[in-house]
Amino acid sequence: MGAFVILISIILIILCKYINRLITFIKFFITINKIPGPVPYPLSYFVVAALKIKEEDRILWIHDLNKRFKKGLIKVAVFLDAYILISKPRLMEAILPKTENITKAHLYDILRLFLGDGLLTSNGEKWHHDRKLLTPAFHFGVLEQSIEFMSEKAEILVQCIENELKRNSEKSIDFFKYSVKCALDIICETSMGANMDVQRNHDIQYIKALEILILGLTKRGFYPWLKWDWIFYKTKLGKDCKNSAEMMKNFTIDIIRKRRQLRIKKNSEDIRDEFGKRKKKAFLDLILDLDENEKVHMTDEEIRQQVETFMFAGHDTTGSAINWAIFNIGNNLEVQKKIHEELDAVFGDSKEPATMQQISQLSYLERVLKENLRLYPSVPVIGRLLTEDTELDGYTIPKGTNFGLLIFSVHRDPETWPDPEKFDPDRFLPENCRNRNPYAYIPFSAGPRNCIGTKFAMAEQKIVLTAILRKWRVKSAKSPKEMKFQTNLILSPHNGNPIYFIPRH
Repeated sequence: MGAFVILISIILIILCKYINRLITFIKFFITINKIPGPVPYPLSYFVVAALKIKEEDRILWIHDLNKRFKKGLIKVAVFLDAYILISKPRLMEAILPKTENITKAHLYDILRLFLGDGLLTSNGEKWHHDRKLLTPAFHFGVLEQSIEFMSEKAEILVQCIENELKRNSEKSIDFFKYSVKCALDIICETSMGANMDVQRNHDIQYIKALEILILGLTKRGFYPWLKWDWIFYKTKLGKDCKNSAEMMKNFTIDIIRKRRQLRIKKNSEDIRDEFGKRKKKAFLDLILDLDENEKVHMTDEEIRQQVETFMFAGHDTTGSAINWAIFNIGNNLEVQKKIHEELDAVFGDSKEPATMQQISQLSYLERVLKENLRLYPSVPVIGRLLTEDTELDGYTIPKGTNFGLLIFSVHRDPETWPDPEKFDPDRFLPENCRNRNPYAYIPFSAGPRNCIGTKFAMAEQKIVLTAILRKWRVKSAKSPKEMKFQTNLILSPHNGNPIYFIPRH
């Protein structure tokens, strides 16, 4: 009799537990379905439809789906996760500035395999602590030191393009491959202090592993049933990703340990190269400075997570931005003419690499870069997870809902941007920005969780573009209407970006 009572009690406890979960889900279901969308939650119209759409049409499909709902706010289901897609500045302003909305959406969990709790994926107190700790690594003096690295790699990019043109000067070049490799070369040097020579060395295991990992994580994001590790790591894709991540972790940990040993042998403030010249500090050195001087001890694994976060987040994004800038400049010859006039005024006949002071004078080029990131934001969608119920535009958005903030769509909203498909750098003249909602333009996100490397990325784009455009005129082989997009975590050109390079002199 006693055993029977115990059994009944256990069953009732289990039932109560699952009944509470069921009641919670029903409440969530009723609340979320008051928000407009293509089908009721949890029917996954979004995933089913997206998988039928060609890869190169997905971002425009999402953009068009969003336009069907005039308020710029719709609900969709990604497997069992509810997502609210928003694309109006007023809605962005209601989410991004609030410190309670800094938690990343569930889709970011797939990055933890490689990035752990780095600045991109961490949340809560850990994120606040790390952001405060790492912000000094991006002040102006550190950026100025990095200009030399950027210029060296930009010059190698110019040499690589010259070598390609020697083989066939009449042929277009897929510039996207060159821009991403150049950005990766820069971030390896500035982040880890490692001269990987990515642009000229085509057999680097770390780079191959990175390519496998990015491709695998992108595919995982589009197949939500792979969200569970116990499924994902049984697939070939999952095994390849895991092996690549392990190889990269070991590589970076080895660099960190060697750098620690070097600092023990030498004064950490006076590390010099083999010629006696003081070496510029990489991001890794700055973290090790913090580790020693601030008495905030970080393990090798914690340092690795931060360094590789900047490697991961800082190369594809900037490489994409440089690629689209050349594409737009090559499609807008009047804009290109003005850029060349500005470059001639600042550099004259000098063949020396650009300095920080010189690139700060390139006000027209800066407007070009801003307009480029409006039309082609490197990260077209970002995500947040609600940790408490929120009122938005007359709707109650329940705790546990993911937000998809459609940067691509908010940047092409005709209510803010007249003739939004037109490339017009003068949109960013001071008088044209004055009354614009600041959340209408967010290529580097906004609010407390904005991109920590914004100034670094803008300086890198200027350095690389001036190196190219001081030497060549560029012409795009594809028009904006012909160009298709891929969204492998970033916005990249489908089937490349063919560009013609014509010597200026």
